[in-house]
Amino acid sequence: MKLSITAATLTLSMLISVCAAQTTKPAPTTKPAYTVDEETREVLDRMEGVGQRIKTIEAKLTYKLVNTSLGDSELRTGWVAYEAGKTVESGGKKTKVSPMFRVHFETIRMGRGKTVKSPVDYAYDGKNLTVSRARTKTVTRFQLPPGAQGANMLQLGKGPMPLPFGQKTSDMIKFFVCTKRPSKKTDPKDTVYLSLVPRKEHAKKLSTMYIHMWVSTKTWAPVKIVTRDKSKNIITSTFNDALVNSILKRSLFTIPKPLAWKLIIQPLRQGQDIKP
Repeated sequence: MKLSITAATLTLSMLISVCAAQTTKPAPTTKPAYTVDEETREVLDRMEGVGQRIKTIEAKLTYKLVNTSLGDSELRTGWVAYEAGKTVESGGKKTKVSPMFRVHFETIRMGRGKTVKSPVDYAYDGKNLTVSRARTKTVTRFQLPPGAQGANMLQLGKGPMPLPFGQKTSDMIKFFVCTKRPSKKTDPKDTVYLSLVPRKEHAKKLSTMYIHMWVSTKTWAPVKIVTRDKSKNIITSTFNDALVNSILKRSLFTIPKPLAWKLIIQPLRQGQDIKP
């Protein structure tokens, strides 16, 4: 991330010319101090702790998008699978493997219309992000920026979809103002609520305006996320029936191009939002 730094070259030159015999040391550069209250940090730390113990996770996914400008909406159902990053040792050499995920949407309902099948798949195998759409018979492979290793593919506000797995407390606090509030009757059962608002210095680089998150007090994993993007879309993602640490085949995270389908290759911009 680029930080805006104001240089005081002219002022320093004047001081040096006036005090020629005095040695002037520049003021030390300090990093912004990111703070969070103790209760909120405890929730974030519990989430990170659970994330460190989770090797894989599968869950049913409900995804609802509402365009606040047009009043249009769509409801999709499917599932999500995630495999945490790891370090593999071979021949005395250690190699870091990026986390991987797969999101499959099977059905869609536009507004108050009928629910129909319309498969859409997202897959990230640690190197490539692939999106497959059955309706248009297209497979799009997004190329990462030069030097990128995919480490932030799942980071909230930076990845293509709001997937809450494997988040670190330090990253959450660095990029968002994180706050907790008392539970309400309308909250999902046995959850705590977190509000995440992008910090001013990072807001332009993030794709979201805010994130509301409900975290289970039993598993300390997020079960519901509501985000608002910069196109005024409000997206609600709900995760149910989670299965933890099952064995997932690596092929699950790769989407081949079917015969007669069109292949599209394009760059992935930082913070780019990719809707189903």
